[in-house]
Amino acid sequence: MKNNLESLDKEQFMGSTDIKERVYLQLKQMIMRREFTPNERIDAVEIAEKLGISRTPVRDALNMLDGEGFITTVPRQGIYVKGVYKQDLIELFQYREMVELFALEAGFDHLRERVEEAAGIVDDFEKLITSEQYEGTQVMESDIQLHKLIVESTQNRRIIESYEKVNGHVQMARAYYLQDLQRIHNAHMEHKELLQALKEGDKEKAKRRLKEHLDQTLSNLLAIIDIYKVF
Repeated sequence: MKNNLESLDKEQFMGSTDIKERVYLQLKQMIMRREFTPNERIDAVEIAEKLGISRTPVRDALNMLDGEGFITTVPRQGIYVKGVYKQDLIELFQYREMVELFALEAGFDHLRERVEEAAGIVDDFEKLITSEQYEGTQVMESDIQLHKLIVESTQNRRIIESYEKVNGHVQMARAYYLQDLQRIHNAHMEHKELLQALKEGDKEKAKRRLKEHLDQTLSNLLAIIDIYKVF
């Protein structure tokens, strides 16, 4: 626990007007990047001491994370990081498929207007995965940007906000997925095929490519669970 807390950045809190939000964002990122392991206990007192702040904003931040399903509070025992298990992944990807395919259908014209932005994200993804200094976190962020762009094409605030909350749980599993470089390269090819369909203005082809990509990603994650028993 103490080693994990070394990642907390005390400097971010200097002069901050919303300490609770800062704590919440830092802890959420740490959980999604698996700097805390599933079922690991989180101590609000230790966090407050590490950051040099009172316990109240830490507890408020933990309550926010609890509400979003990233942690769970066990009475008289403590607060624990939630794991992402096989059934969780299946349900999460069913949700993603429903939302992202709807977004392509409903927001296709808007997405085509941002096709150059999508192309830039795909190009950045390629640079990251071919770099001599591979950085998995940056690759994950690039992948997230592309899928968020698809969902944003709906121009529906409620859909965008709910997707953002749910997608955070997928990121916890991606920490293992990112170690499979062959899958990462395959995902890049799938991104390029989706981008090509967008450029061609072929909505149905784009939807097929997106569904294939999501299916392949889920299949890979489930295989990792079965092989390494990481969740």
